[in-house]
Amino acid sequence: MKTNWSMSLRKLKRILLFYTMLAGGIVTMFTGLLLYFWPRGPRAGQLIILGFDKDFWKDLHTYTTIIAVVLILLHILENRACVKMYIRETLK
Repeated sequence: MKTNWSMSLRKLKRILLFYTMLAGGIVTMFTGLLLYFWPRGPRAGQLIILGFDKDFWKDLHTYTTIIAVVLILLHILENRACVKMYIRETLK
C-alpha cells in the first residue's frame, strides 16, 4: 500500500508537469505569433519589441518549443497506462 507521502509526491509531480507544459505552450504560442506578425524587410531585424530584437525572440521560440516537446514526452510517459488504454480502445 502506498503512503500518503508517495501519493502526494506523485500528485505534485503531475501538477508541476502540467503547469510547466502549459507555460511552455503559452510562451511558444506567444513567440510564434509575434514572429509571424513581425515586419519583414531590410530593417525589420533592428526593430525592438518589449526590449528584445528578433534574434532573441527566435531563440526563445526555438528553446521553449524544444522544452515543450520534452515535457509532452514526459507527460506521455507519466500517463502511459492511460495512453495504452486509449490505444486499445480505439483499435477495437
